[in-house]
Amino acid sequence: MSNKVDLTEVSKRLETNLEDLFKNDRFQDLLHVLASGHQYSFQNALLIASQKPDATMIRGFKQWQSLGRHVNKGERSIDILVPTFQKTEEQKIHQLSGNVLTDEHGDVQSEVKETLSGYVYGKVFDVSQTTGRDIPSVRDFVQTELQADGSMQDLYDKFVQQVNEDDKNPLSIQEEAHENESFGGYYNAATNDIVINTVVSQTADQKFRVLIHEYAHGLLHNKESELRELPRGHREAQAESAAYIVSNYYGLETGFTSTGYIATWAQDINVAKQAIREVQSVSAQMIDQLNELQSEKIKGFYQSIDPQKVKTTLEEKWDVSFADKPTLQLVDPKNGLVVFAKVEENTRDQQFYLRTNTNRLLPIGDLEQRYTIINILENKNELAEEFKKVEDFLKIEKIEEGKYAVTMEGGQTTERTFAKKVEGQKFVQKIAIAQSLNTDRFLSVTPVKETQQLQTKNEKLLNERVGKYIKEKNLKAEHKHNVTVGWHLMKNPLLQSREALDKNIESLNPHHSHTKELKEALSSKETQHELEK
Repeated sequence: MSNKVDLTEVSKRLETNLEDLFKNDRFQDLLHVLASGHQYSFQNALLIASQKPDATMIRGFKQWQSLGRHVNKGERSIDILVPTFQKTEEQKIHQLSGNVLTDEHGDVQSEVKETLSGYVYGKVFDVSQTTGRDIPSVRDFVQTELQADGSMQDLYDKFVQQVNEDDKNPLSIQEEAHENESFGGYYNAATNDIVINTVVSQTADQKFRVLIHEYAHGLLHNKESELRELPRGHREAQAESAAYIVSNYYGLETGFTSTGYIATWAQDINVAKQAIREVQSVSAQMIDQLNELQSEKIKGFYQSIDPQKVKTTLEEKWDVSFADKPTLQLVDPKNGLVVFAKVEENTRDQQFYLRTNTNRLLPIGDLEQRYTIINILENKNELAEEFKKVEDFLKIEKIEEGKYAVTMEGGQTTERTFAKKVEGQKFVQKIAIAQSLNTDRFLSVTPVKETQQLQTKNEKLLNERVGKYIKEKNLKAEHKHNVTVGWHLMKNPLLQSREALDKNIESLNPHHSHTKELKEALSSKETQHELEK
């Protein structure tokens, strides 16, 4: 983040951005941003719309990393305003008397308060500028849910019922059939009634669109509001803008016909800013109100992706505490990868995440979606007594004629499939070599001193796995040579015999250090002796 910004300069920048949106007929870009992030401040929504109008989810560089996504090289960041706070120590004051509070010794009591001290520009990126793990959003979830048969009708009925039964809400909603009339509905400011014309608005989608437009009128332009005397065009533009934001949030296609009146807002930027703030406020209120009606479904959605839930489940299953920061060995059965990762805690948000041996940050949720724990390699400065092999954890099962899948312990089927069983078996063999190489790398960096038992077991496993992969059952090579050959097989998985391996090495640059290491590995006296057998 940069130094504190000059608020006068910020105000000028925002006004210029808003003027550009009006001049270039891009007002709907701002509405799109408000729909995708209805909790953005007005200033940040305007900044985002002027820099990246198609943005749907923004986060900082490190936030994306903690979520398992990475900013693409060369992407340009988006400026947003981030508040800064200053801590000050103040005397405690009794709320009723106004007297200074003292403790039992007569000393003045104090408390630390945070006060807004200014703003800085923060650098953020949209999800479209990143790659990595899919990030589910409640907006996407709600849109998907509303596509189910009867879901929109159910939401519409619940909304009408809630408004009509809420004694604190002066608005009321009813359906009426107005033959020979072309309006879909109307709001009566004198009576605070919203009427839906069922002759024109027949489907649940149509009723919902009309309702949110008229409900925006009811919130903005009711008889108690100072806005009720605004020109009719102004009021219609506000209601339509609010309805557009809500419809867009819920994935409903909707037109926008108030562009003519919106253009008049450009003549007075202060009027425009005030009008848009009011639109933003009521649209956010409607979205929150409608989402509250779906709270059970949304709660279930959040629980399904809740990292705390994943953490608790895994701690119970593996009898460990993430607070002890164990080192886990993880397998990605779809892509055939094995990594080890140290549990770390972000002290700022008190969330746990994983730092892999390649220094990547993985969210705990990835343990449910991409990676699966296969071993606890180290915990409380002790190596694991039990060591599970990939071959015992992953199997190849026939799921239909001509289709075989990698299945995990417990029978869970993965997305990785093969046309032939032998292809799947070779894939598991490759993952097994990857496990040995990963374990070897872990043992080379662990601070734990007593590693001999696991090291001996891993060296034996790697020798067996390399020999099996290249069809040399009696292979007995030095560990360092197995490591060299093992890494070469990882990069060249089609080398599935000793003959194929030899031919491949002969085709490599003889002066390259890697080629020399491979030739040394395969020509060592002990290896050669066993291979000739």
